[in-house]
Amino acid sequence: KMGRKPKKTWEEMSELERLREENERLRTENVFLKKLRAARLRDEAKMREQQRQLEKWLEEDSD
Repeated sequence: KMGRKPKKTWEEMSELERLREENERLRTENVFLKKLRAARLRDEAKMREQQRQLEKWLEEDSD
């Protein structure tokens, strides 16, 4: 059965390999954090809009 070759241990990697692997991990983390931030900002904007609509509705109802 052909699988991918086992990863080298941290000690077996050259400094360049370790730095490249860390760089890739950090890039992946950065993409994840950007998506997480965008989702949070979207949710906050939605909540603000719902709050404005509720306040408008309550204001109209009190007239």
